[in-house]
Amino acid sequence: FQHRMIGLEVANGILGTSVTWTEFERQLRSALGTEARLGPNKSVIDIGEGNGYASCCGLVTCDWQGATTGEKLPLSVVIKIPSIIPLKRVNDALPEGQKWFDYDEEGWAGQERQLINIHNTEVATYKFFEEFEGLKIPSMFFGKAALGDEKDGLMCLEYIKNTSTMSFHEKNSVDQVKQIARALGKIQACSLKKENTASELQKDMFKNMAESFPLDTFHSMFNGILAIDKSEKTKDFLEKIEPLVDKYYGSNLPTTIHRQMEFRPVLVNGDLHTGNVLIDKDTGDLAALIDWQETHFGVGVEDLHRLALSALTTEQRRASMPILIEEMYESLVENLDGVESPYTLEILLHISDLLYPQCAFYLASGAIAMLTKTSEDTKLTETDKAARVEVMLDKIIGTLEDIVVADENNKKHMENLKLID
Repeated sequence: FQHRMIGLEVANGILGTSVTWTEFERQLRSALGTEARLGPNKSVIDIGEGNGYASCCGLVTCDWQGATTGEKLPLSVVIKIPSIIPLKRVNDALPEGQKWFDYDEEGWAGQERQLINIHNTEVATYKFFEEFEGLKIPSMFFGKAALGDEKDGLMCLEYIKNTSTMSFHEKNSVDQVKQIARALGKIQACSLKKENTASELQKDMFKNMAESFPLDTFHSMFNGILAIDKSEKTKDFLEKIEPLVDKYYGSNLPTTIHRQMEFRPVLVNGDLHTGNVLIDKDTGDLAALIDWQETHFGVGVEDLHRLALSALTTEQRRASMPILIEEMYESLVENLDGVESPYTLEILLHISDLLYPQCAFYLASGAIAMLTKTSEDTKLTETDKAARVEVMLDKIIGTLEDIVVADENNKKHMENLKLID
């Protein structure tokens, strides 16, 4: 079970993969059109540990040698290599009964194919948006899809200095999320200005998730809350959640509702939680939205739900969500440049209610794993650990509480519209 690019065993290339410095340098030099070469002090550090599960991600210091006078070459770049290693590492760290996967070699091979697909999706996304200016998306120097048996996918992206990711364990501000909402609106507007020809962007990520995670596994993810909060209130509440897991598992309403309600879909990130948002370390302002591996056509509010759920406290989110949706919609309209808006604000607010349960379940399943990991982190002081767990637990419990409420409120709407859930 050893592959050219992805495998369960650590290889000798960059970040433990099979990608060699020679191959990386060849592609980067070609993309930049330079005769300069990487010098002896070139290096790479892992910047993906704990932040992503589908690829090895590193910050490369180039140490260019032989650049011509006036030639502007990036001093540092980000490299992304599709790899099963980070996902398996996280899975192995979860307690028995809460693991995402219980795979043999063949099962991991199937999961590997999923990772190849999402790598190819990310490459296609960056190519789709490369002609547009002013988007809060890093530039791509080169992106190679993983094709055939070699599975030799590779990406090289702009390094955005002085930034860090937002954190799920922090109480982020509503103003920060407003900035992101506006950035999303502009991205969505641009996606309406261009015809998509990439098959990789036509996938149904909710259907794919159901194929990757068995129903029993999805149920077991929620057991992690009881390891942190053993109160009778939480136990009783989870009994209400249990039947809803069955109801919404595999539900692909977010990726089909545009056909049923007959409006044009927009491109959405599909996995826009706090770990995929870069902010300026000094100001806290939005710098970039990253990790476009789950990009698909749908409704923009899908991204906003996941971002708000992971960034804001329950109280903040409940009070500000209509305002955030309006902020995103106004940005969409402002950037359409004559293209017709796919829906009105009133319709978008209605769609937001309908899609909340699917978006929230998708976010909560991964968030609980992060909660478990934080609660067992031996590098944190007990005080810091308790503070982080308190914030994370508030967000997760609030997310699940609102699923119950939204499910009740949406029943009559679903019946009236005869939508598939």
